[in-house]
Amino acid sequence: MRSTTSQGSTRTTAQDLISLGAVPARESFTRGDEAGDAQRALSECRRYVALPRDVIGPEPHGAELQIRQAEPERGSYLEVVVEYDDENNVARAYAIRCDREGPTTWA
Repeated sequence: MRSTTSQGSTRTTAQDLISLGAVPARESFTRGDEAGDAQRALSECRRYVALPRDVIGPEPHGAELQIRQAEPERGSYLEVVVEYDDENNVARAYAIRCDREGPTTWA
């Protein structure tokens, strides 16, 4: 990703991401391939984005929880990822905490 500084020069930031999955690890998810399932899958992902924010806290500068379209070999589905600036230690630590310490169930 490229960003522009206030003086107009351009610097490159190292963006990375960690996939957290479509829902917490111990829950089943809606793939979204059948009629009506797409909205349910999106709703599940939105709910899942809120969980790390509630448990770990809001994203620091340089990190962002997002919903993306995953396209594995067996078809596409929505997933939650945490994108972060790899050069930002706080953002990287947050992403790792989301992956390692994030909720594994809805409760």
